[in-house]
Amino acid sequence: MAARFKMDIQDTIIYRVRKLRQRHDELVERSQGKGLALRAGEVLRTYPHVESIYEALKDKYEYADQDYTVLVPQCIEEIILEGENLHHCLGSSDRYWDRIERQESYVLFLRRSSDINKAYYSLAIEPDGTVRQKRTIYDRQEADIMEATKFLKKWQKVVAKRLTNAELELAKASRVLREQEFLQMKADRVVIQVGELAGKPLADVLMADLMENQELVSYPTLLKSA
Repeated sequence: MAARFKMDIQDTIIYRVRKLRQRHDELVERSQGKGLALRAGEVLRTYPHVESIYEALKDKYEYADQDYTVLVPQCIEEIILEGENLHHCLGSSDRYWDRIERQESYVLFLRRSSDINKAYYSLAIEPDGTVRQKRTIYDRQEADIMEATKFLKKWQKVVAKRLTNAELELAKASRVLREQEFLQMKADRVVIQVGELAGKPLADVLMADLMENQELVSYPTLLKSA
C-alpha cells in the first residue's frame, strides 16, 4: 500500500515503522480498500510509469456526445475495477500494463453519457485512436456495439485533430508490433479457449474487432511530418 501511494519503501522510516498496525490502518483508510490498494501497488512496482502516462492522456482522448462518452481512467484502481465489473481480463493481465508502460496501447472506457459511472465497454486503443478491442461483460459484443461503433468513428475524427508528431510516432511503432503479434498468433494457431468464442482463432477475432483510425488520411501534413 505504501508503494501505491509512492512512498519510498526503501526508507527505513517506511518499512521499519514502529506502530505498524497504526500505519497499516491509516493506509487502509486512505486507500478505501486494502486489497485494491495492494494490487495497485504491485502494478506500480512493476510498471512505475502507468499513472504518469495516463495524466497526459485526458486532453487527447476524452470526448462525449449526448449518447456516449470516452473516459480516460484516473488511476490503476479504476482499470482493475473495470475488469472486475465487466468480468474480463482487463486489469488482471500483465500484457495490458506492459503495453501501457511502453505506450504501445492504452485502456479507455466507453460509457453511456446518461450513466457515466457504470461500466459499459472497455477499449484498447493505439496512440493514433485505432481501436484494437471493444468488449463488454464477459468479453462479449452485444447488438448495441453497432451504434457505439458509429460514435467511436466520430471520436476517432476528434482524436485525429488532437494528435502530435509524438503520438504518431508511437502509433507507427504500435502498428508494427500489432501486425507482428497477429502473424505470430496465426503461425502458432492460437485459439480462444473459453466463452462464446471458444475454438475460434484469436487473430481472426482481434482483426475483426480492429478499427483503424481512417480519419488520419485527411491529415496528410501530420502523417508526412511524423
